[in-house]
Amino acid sequence: MSLALAPTDEATGGTVSPDLARLGLLAEEWKAAQEHRRRAAEELLAAQERLRNAAASAEAAESRFREACPAAFGIAPKIVSAHPVDAWVATRCDTSDRLAATGSSSLYRDFIEWCVGSGLPQADPGRWPQTRFGRELSDRGFTARKNRLGHTLRVGLSLRGESGRG
Repeated sequence: MSLALAPTDEATGGTVSPDLARLGLLAEEWKAAQEHRRRAAEELLAAQERLRNAAASAEAAESRFREACPAAFGIAPKIVSAHPVDAWVATRCDTSDRLAATGSSSLYRDFIEWCVGSGLPQADPGRWPQTRFGRELSDRGFTARKNRLGHTLRVGLSLRGESGRG
């Protein structure tokens, strides 16, 4: 057996047992694996940060593109009708509940207030008596019925922010 092959302890100059030498090699291997894991974790965190930045950049670009070209995303531009009743229904009313019943007088008062506030020439309150307003609502499918007190209600139409059950 050759002494040159046996590991030696540099501090004492003596030989080291093979088990202790194997443990030393395993410890070095473990340290190298830990360092490799630490570097991989740092690289992973950096990659995640780059991914977050890229996603934010893509979302911002998509948002700018949506604003510049809404038709590309299937967003039709909102066109408000030139007719005052259509514009009022679109801005002030909820038509989602087909069973909603709202007092005609309440609807008419809100319509007149909206006309005054809108400033549209075709929405001049003097051109809109309650009878004409009611006829326009009927033409748009909002039927009239009377409640047990004899007040006229419009069915399928309610003012936004009100219950509309009557």
